[in-house]
Amino acid sequence: MVLMRKVKSGFALSAVLVLFVAGAECVRGELRAGFSQIEITPPVGAIITGPAGPVSTGIDDPLRARAMVVQSGDRKLAIVGVDLVKIRRDLADETIALVMQQTSLTRDAVLICPSHNHSSPLIPMGGPKNQDYIATLPKLIADSIVQADQALQAARLSIGRSLVYEGHCNRRVIAKADGLALNVWLKKVDDLNEVPQVLGTEGPIDPELWVIRFDSLDGKMLGTLVNFTCHPCLHDRIETHNWSADFPGVIAEHIAQAYGEQAVSVFTQGASGNIQPPVPWTADWKQRSAVFAQAAVDAARKAIPVKEPVVVDYMRRDVEVPRCDAEAQSDQTIARLGWRPESFEGAKRTAVAMPRTLSVPVSAARIGPFAIATNAGELFVEWGISVKKRSPFPHTILSELTNDWIGYEPTAQAFEHEGYETLAGVNFVSLEGIQTLVDTAVELLDHLSKK
Repeated sequence: MVLMRKVKSGFALSAVLVLFVAGAECVRGELRAGFSQIEITPPVGAIITGPAGPVSTGIDDPLRARAMVVQSGDRKLAIVGVDLVKIRRDLADETIALVMQQTSLTRDAVLICPSHNHSSPLIPMGGPKNQDYIATLPKLIADSIVQADQALQAARLSIGRSLVYEGHCNRRVIAKADGLALNVWLKKVDDLNEVPQVLGTEGPIDPELWVIRFDSLDGKMLGTLVNFTCHPCLHDRIETHNWSADFPGVIAEHIAQAYGEQAVSVFTQGASGNIQPPVPWTADWKQRSAVFAQAAVDAARKAIPVKEPVVVDYMRRDVEVPRCDAEAQSDQTIARLGWRPESFEGAKRTAVAMPRTLSVPVSAARIGPFAIATNAGELFVEWGISVKKRSPFPHTILSELTNDWIGYEPTAQAFEHEGYETLAGVNFVSLEGIQTLVDTAVELLDHLSKK
């Protein structure tokens, strides 16, 4: 904040400019940014996320919480990318409360964004082997944000993008026999007797890999905000049972190698509910991850500077939406995929036990001409593309699984085609509710564009 005070002397009045830069206040129009990272690798012996919940036996590369805080004027925004499969609402709320106790950041200004990493600990239910570790996460994640806030300094903003067509696919194909969806990883998809013909993939991919670059005034990179749309399930955690940050970790490594160890890469996951690598859980995962990492380095290199002043702003709304109609799901929708219906009984009971309406956080933020819309679920790519299309900003990303976890969010077409992601217990929100959450994100973007 800049204040003009008139001070009397013995002979005349003189104007004295007094500059205060403290807490949430800074020179009007000046962009400031700070970055930090903290290791959050679980102990060996904790349960890894995914089918069968294997016990971890080692570490291939560390898991981290990577945070950025950006400020312009009196508006300060925090985004933290965590190498976790998801975050529960209670953990996110506790983290935000800790941040508010130690900084001038507000509740609405904090976005906690899991990478959806499948070589990370089982989070939703936890289990006895993971409970102690999970209890430490709010403080660890909060500490990363607090340290980023303490590192704030004057910065320059550049925006870069690569288009990546290799290494990711729409994971739902349509069977000719019944016109319904099958996931590409189902064993029956490769059986010509069971599935004699498929009619291509159900939907598109999103090839945009965004790198928002922040440099100090002397030109050294402080860090980046990276967004890409693909399930992180390249790391071979089935064979090794080791912890890994998967391809978001490899992106961070390549950025640091190219621009210095001080360069922290904050990763947010796009609308990847139906997008994954065509070859998951593979021994050559680092080489395949390098495709995305090199695209990120290229995007940073060709990033275009943004002229000041850079507006920083944000909004959040907690929205009440109806849950899915879990009671109506038939056993046949599960049996068609080659699974026993009883294997999903527990998941279905979880969905049935939920309240009829769920309170879900939706946020939007802007850093100059670049906008971020959030969703708390595993949003299908078509929804993410629709947010980008409807956004009033020239550049927009969708960050899914932010500040909560509400399961898969398929499209109307996907619900008609059935498939894994539409099953009760992995899907919790009705189609009507999903549409409401997407519309709310766009509405918040509209508000931010007019401020």
